[in-house]
Amino acid sequence: MTAVSIIAGIVLIAVALNDVFHTLLRPASTGRLTTLVFRAMWFLSRRRRPLTIGGPLTILATIAVWIVLIALGWALIYLPHVPDGFAYSGIDPDDYSPFFEALTYSLVALTTLGLGDAVPTDPVIRLLSPLEALTGFALLSAAVSWFLQLYPALARRRALAIELTSLHSSGLSALSPTVSPAYAASVVASVARAFAEVTADLVQNTEIFYFTEKDERLSASRATGYAMELRDTATQSDDPDLHAAGVFLAHVLDELARVLTVQYPHVRGESTDDVLRAVAGSHGHDLS
Repeated sequence: MTAVSIIAGIVLIAVALNDVFHTLLRPASTGRLTTLVFRAMWFLSRRRRPLTIGGPLTILATIAVWIVLIALGWALIYLPHVPDGFAYSGIDPDDYSPFFEALTYSLVALTTLGLGDAVPTDPVIRLLSPLEALTGFALLSAAVSWFLQLYPALARRRALAIELTSLHSSGLSALSPTVSPAYAASVVASVARAFAEVTADLVQNTEIFYFTEKDERLSASRATGYAMELRDTATQSDDPDLHAAGVFLAHVLDELARVLTVQYPHVRGESTDDVLRAVAGSHGHDLS
């Protein structure tokens, strides 16, 4: 049973750290465990309308899963050495189950609390305990860096929504004839570049899809309808520059739709417009 416990602990730690690595350190990749947690929370939270706090809550839930797996993993490694591999001060280890003691020490080591009521005397455990403390410190740093990665991407997405909403409110999304073709082409090209950045953000941080906005003016999925209008108007223009900008925007939207269907299995559609409408619908908006 000693070998089974240790092997099981190593497997749990490896699963958690592998998920952290793929989610936070590897571009264009997300850990399978993280993906599973996000998808499960997404479907649970959108029975009626997606919760605006669903995204942040899911991040916290994912970090909690990492902590639980790592703490349990180290506890299983310590378990065969409880209580003989520890010296106790102020407590009687016989009052607690060995697994409870192993888990308690694992959590103390992971959080670097160092309560001092249980001190490892086994040479192997004395060597492993600092490694768990380093794991806990690395996990805390990784959690902070995750938020730092996500929120700039969300800010760019909101900026795109504000730009598109403002264009629509001012009537520019329909490219009024009073606007010069050169200016209209620059507007379309600017929108296309903004969508290219948002697409790259989705590839780099797939989790931002699951963040929704309470204010529709800040929702990029809702404002995508204005970009579709802009694209259609530009591609039908006789002006070569404006037409070229419209084609540019069309290709960028096609790439966005491709990324969405590849990364999110629940997003489906026969055309780019169908995919973008499906995404808007999943975020509680109607583009029809």
